[in-house]
Amino acid sequence: MRLPTENVALISGDTVTPSNTRSYSTIFPLGGEGWHKLRLVFHHVVVIGTGATPNPLGGFLFLKNITLRTSKNEVIFSAPGMSFYHFSYLTNGVEPHYTTIAAADGTYDVVIDLPFVLPMLARKEDLMLDSGRYSMVELELQYGALTDLMRAPGTMTDAITIDIALIRSKGCFTATGKPVALSYIKHLTPFQAVTKGYVDLESANDLCIFGLFAVTNDLATWGCEGSAYEGTPVDLMDDISFQDNVLTYLRHLKLGVFQEERAHYSNNRAYAGMYPWIFTREGSIYNAYWTGAKSELKFIVGNGAFVAATTPQVDLVIFGMRQMRD
Repeated sequence: MRLPTENVALISGDTVTPSNTRSYSTIFPLGGEGWHKLRLVFHHVVVIGTGATPNPLGGFLFLKNITLRTSKNEVIFSAPGMSFYHFSYLTNGVEPHYTTIAAADGTYDVVIDLPFVLPMLARKEDLMLDSGRYSMVELELQYGALTDLMRAPGTMTDAITIDIALIRSKGCFTATGKPVALSYIKHLTPFQAVTKGYVDLESANDLCIFGLFAVTNDLATWGCEGSAYEGTPVDLMDDISFQDNVLTYLRHLKLGVFQEERAHYSNNRAYAGMYPWIFTREGSIYNAYWTGAKSELKFIVGNGAFVAATTPQVDLVIFGMRQMRD
């Protein structure tokens, strides 16, 4: 059953300390409502000082990792802030809200949505988080340094606060509104496809994938090898496959295929570096790719498939659902 959607402020103006990890658990109401998404709003009050080089998306890069886990030891999200930037962009058809960071004093806001209800599903109740199942839900935020916010911080200072809101409904109070699985979004460790050429994905009986996206960045101008989403997004890959030990679902696809895909989802033909693919195209959880019973599951970049780049790096994100635990 679908009921009116509520938006509840959980915390406002909480101080953020760079290069620190902050956990929230006591702020979450566990009264049985169905959670649609958590919304994080960061306010960066910047005094620019001298020598600072802005990074327009630095507010997302500042979130080094976001983890949401439950009292049943379920990990629902495990990904950096930039993963959720890209996920929102692709699934909502528009960039998430942020204030472009510039070389000037000011307040720069960044909004990051953590979705339980995934937009590609026709029945939104399927993946709502039933808060009545848990004695605890914990949100862990790993913050970066000012060098993540700015490519070069110089003498700048930044007073940062966070607001957290919960978007929910009473749908889980009815039998027809109960979810059937848990939303799942995971960022894999960045890899250098020029030297490795593939990344192994998890095979598990309780894991189904609705889609994935890869982002390629050139670290030549700036960035640190092995750090997520660093560098300049560029269309570098030109031969992509996704296969298991039985079937090949993406076979040697060229850049143009993904340029069209990302234009469909994001409404932006100039979405450089983005390679998305959606398995679930009919709105049903039964369209998902089941990862179980696979002896091999790989995302592959073909030999010689990179255009000129000094240090190309790939970030891969999978999103789908996992089985709820007892």
